[in-house]
Amino acid sequence: MAGGLRKRDRAREHLLGLIESRSVGQSIPSERQLSAELEISRPTLRAVVDDLVRDGWLVREHGRGMFVGSPKVAQQISGTHGATYPTAPGHWTSRVLSHGTIQAGTLVGSRLRVPPNTAVLRIARQRFVNDDPICLETIHVLQELVPDFDVQAIEQNSFYALLEHQYGVIPTDAEQTQAAAAADATESALLGLTLEAPILLLERTTRDQTGRRFEFTRAAYRGDRYQITTHLTLSQPPANPPNAE
Repeated sequence: MAGGLRKRDRAREHLLGLIESRSVGQSIPSERQLSAELEISRPTLRAVVDDLVRDGWLVREHGRGMFVGSPKVAQQISGTHGATYPTAPGHWTSRVLSHGTIQAGTLVGSRLRVPPNTAVLRIARQRFVNDDPICLETIHVLQELVPDFDVQAIEQNSFYALLEHQYGVIPTDAEQTQAAAAADATESALLGLTLEAPILLLERTTRDQTGRRFEFTRAAYRGDRYQITTHLTLSQPPANPPNAE
């Protein structure tokens, strides 16, 4: 078993090296060529290729071969102290679809713990990574905290960075849930998906430096292009760490 794992690891490293040296859409050698070159069996190599196809690194086209694909955007989430701005590889931009001041209503009001008639700024936007649509996002933020907010500014800038720099609102912690769903007609059209294609739904309630809940956001991400990596601490630090000499 250990030898098999080493062969698979070696094959994966080799294939990732080939992928990094090519641009999206370029071909890579056939499984037969790679199997002979790496001196591993076709089934072992095919298992590695299957993993890379599933993650979007490679694309198989019947009768044509294998080509470099567009891997999933991997966003890392970790718990820290102070303001954090979630980031992921690639150039992120967005397009505002609609915006306006509305009453919080029952759902948003319960998330933000404010009365239903509280004014909130609602911004719906389409987000892109390297010009490819990746998600639809609807932001609700307490209107009193962001008077005269320049909605168009978030098309090229971080929403959280704008909050901090222009209004002194510092996001410090959030509660976020994820759930699998199927794309509806609007989501499929704007994300370039087929109807009922898998998407990842995220809902986030964010607090500022005063502990106030100021933002509730719902986002629908493409299931074929997006994944989340979470860093967990599974052990407690020592109660009284030894002093450094």
